[in-house]
Amino acid sequence: MKPFLSACALAAFLALILSAPAWAFQKETGAAKECSECHKLTKEEAGKVLGKVVDNVVGVVQGPFPGLWEVDVARDGRIYPLYLDYSLKHLINGQVIRLSDMANLTGERHTDLNRVDVASLPVKGAIRVGSKAAKRTVIVLSDPTCPYCVKLHGEIKKAAAKDADVAFLVMPYPRNGKDKATYAKCLAVVCSKSEKVLDDAFTGKELPAAACKSDAVDETMKLADRLKIQGTPTMILPDGRMISGFMGADALLALIK
Repeated sequence: MKPFLSACALAAFLALILSAPAWAFQKETGAAKECSECHKLTKEEAGKVLGKVVDNVVGVVQGPFPGLWEVDVARDGRIYPLYLDYSLKHLINGQVIRLSDMANLTGERHTDLNRVDVASLPVKGAIRVGSKAAKRTVIVLSDPTCPYCVKLHGEIKKAAAKDADVAFLVMPYPRNGKDKATYAKCLAVVCSKSEKVLDDAFTGKELPAAACKSDAVDETMKLADRLKIQGTPTMILPDGRMISGFMGADALLALIK
């Protein structure tokens, strides 16, 4: 009975820490590399240690300092870094951050682990903001009734105006699939194929009824489910990183470049 309760407690613990996207792990060089000469851990061995509390182990590397393994694990379709000590008896939860990077707590490790294949994403129904000749294109899943989406929409227009090499493909996305009014607004934008109508949607203007039969909004909702997108707005950068939330035009351009 005790082992069962212990496994359940560990599963609940992992479910809690793996649900939070705000990881900020940084690898160090030097001593950690030397540890690999006498300490070994395979994915299979790590999988046995973690048992059934994760879906599977996808990678094992030396941690950011001696005495730790960094174990990348899959759970519910996402990949997360965890830390095990060399004894394999302690699972460490927390942020390992270089002091020199204290101003940059944006969860780069978690973001890098979950890059998506941009070329495989269906962008049917997306409205382009920016030049057709732009070298970098950002995909944006955005709800015209979401306050932060409205703020971001103004900033992506500024960003596209500042840099002709950056454009945005805005995919109207009702974050609440049961909200029929927002779904109808998104569909009206898709049918219009018009940047002006897209702008009108984000400024709260009344839109003409959808004049087409399209499954583009449904496909966008399916895409959001597949990518485990939990909030709006969400941007997918040219290199596959997914970034959620609002940021200003200058910060956005710096992130893209």
